[in-house]
Amino acid sequence: MFDYHIHSNVSHDAYDSPVRVAMAAKEKGFAEICFTEHQEIDYPYPEEGMVTLDDALYDRELRKARERVPGIGIKKGVEVSLMPGSLQKIAGYIGSREFDFVIASQHTIKEKDPYFGDSFEGKTLRQAQREYLEEMLFDLEHYEDFDVAGHIGYLDKYLPNIDSLKEKTPFEYRDFPDLLDAILKSVILRGKGIEVNTSNYSVYEWPTPIKSVLKRFYELGGEVVTVGSDAHVADKVGWRFADAAEYMKECGARYVCRFSGRVPEFVPLEKF
Repeated sequence: MFDYHIHSNVSHDAYDSPVRVAMAAKEKGFAEICFTEHQEIDYPYPEEGMVTLDDALYDRELRKARERVPGIGIKKGVEVSLMPGSLQKIAGYIGSREFDFVIASQHTIKEKDPYFGDSFEGKTLRQAQREYLEEMLFDLEHYEDFDVAGHIGYLDKYLPNIDSLKEKTPFEYRDFPDLLDAILKSVILRGKGIEVNTSNYSVYEWPTPIKSVLKRFYELGGEVVTVGSDAHVADKVGWRFADAAEYMKECGARYVCRFSGRVPEFVPLEKF
């Protein structure tokens, strides 16, 4: 197995060193992992410690992990937070560095992160979800240098914590078919992909994206899909991957991708 969404303490919000994470993954029998540390350019919550990635520290910690934990592949990735006003800066950053893998994630709606709850203020559930998808579509249509779009449905993970909402139902494909088709086609037509993110199992009995959206991705001809735990502690590496593999099979998946130098390798799902 291989986990393609992991954060170490090189990121501002994670806890364990790359060495500790790699050791945990190896103990679980993983053949490969990819660190995808946060790069938060112009992120609107500096008081929360959301700072830009320290590239020199990242490289040092990866070298240390590769030296101290042999027998497991360790790839260098990054997760960038897309925002309309920052796309050019993000492109400049990614274009000037070498990564194996890049996740483009929508963490904000009009510069407010659902994690903190303020992106829902004064809105109905469907209004907030629509704004999230509209901004994601804009960002993905205007940003090119990525490999997969991260955790589609991110904001729904925080619905149970939002007291102001009367309704707390995660969106399905049928709720925003035109928007979701546009997002998925934008990804597919450029040879990009999406991720199945198992951190959503902490709230619901499914990963992101929800089944109707993942099925639609495959119906539209999508092929590139990675699987990531979004682990922020070592023990969560590979969390519920067996469930995710079965979920993907039910949605029509045949392959899981891993990357080297931004080039995907398609691994049959049964060998994942």
